[in-house]
Amino acid sequence: MPLKADDVVGRYLIALEDVPVYNYPNGTRIGTINKGNSTAEVYSYVRRPGQVWFMFDYTIPGTTPGAYYVLDKDGRFSLSTAAGNVIVSPASLPSVDVFPAGSQLKKYAIFGVLGLLALLILKK
Repeated sequence: MPLKADDVVGRYLIALEDVPVYNYPNGTRIGTINKGNSTAEVYSYVRRPGQVWFMFDYTIPGTTPGAYYVLDKDGRFSLSTAAGNVIVSPASLPSVDVFPAGSQLKKYAIFGVLGLLALLILKK
């Protein structure tokens, strides 16, 4: 049976399996709580049709602090009153270079500016 949301607030969740962590309910997966590790203290929850998402503070290195969410499922967590080993492994997604020629852009911009200056000087 899933945990009762009201009983979870103010306590810690110990993962009984690898649990995905999201930036908001049904949002982007940002990491994983590995089996045996715990969350930070649960401070709230969000109800969606047929779902309960537990909310907690956790900062993954390199990200802005904020609220992160885990979906409650039967047999996924046990409860604890004491913090455990709070480790969230960042999701390993392939990096995407949004500006693949970004490093070349500066080089070409300098030549463009120099060319424009040359044209302006020669035009006088």
